[in-house]
Amino acid sequence: MMRHYELYIVEEDVARQYYGQESKLFYLFLEHEKARGSQKEILRKQIEYISKPIPSLLIQQKFKQDLMKIDGYRKKKNTHVIEIAERDSKAELVIGADALYLTAEGTFEVETLFFEILRKCEPAFFAFSIEEHRYGWLKPLKQEDFLRTNPV
Repeated sequence: MMRHYELYIVEEDVARQYYGQESKLFYLFLEHEKARGSQKEILRKQIEYISKPIPSLLIQQKFKQDLMKIDGYRKKKNTHVIEIAERDSKAELVIGADALYLTAEGTFEVETLFFEILRKCEPAFFAFSIEEHRYGWLKPLKQEDFLRTNPV
């Protein structure tokens, strides 16, 4: 079965505010997906407000550095593909300006290779799958991290 994910970098203050309430973030993206007309535009602006642009160059460099040694990895412009033939698995990640789009099939290992690298690039990557109603942070947020960076 094919799995589809979208990944956004959420502003750190928003990530702190919604710590433990990730479902609210997911439902914002879900509502945007379903919305039409002016409602869709309003929700798009809300998503733009809470998210940061994708640091394409940094991600491209990290992928090149970490994935070149993997057989079955190839890149074409903003599209990165990992294919593990012996496990009948494939993942394709497309780097957009505001989000990353990942499609995978086979074992979960292929998307995990991408997730592990992205986790090192940004602290607040939020990933979700509309079809499966699955969502979460690539790098689990810890309350003590927030307390350390923002003393009360």
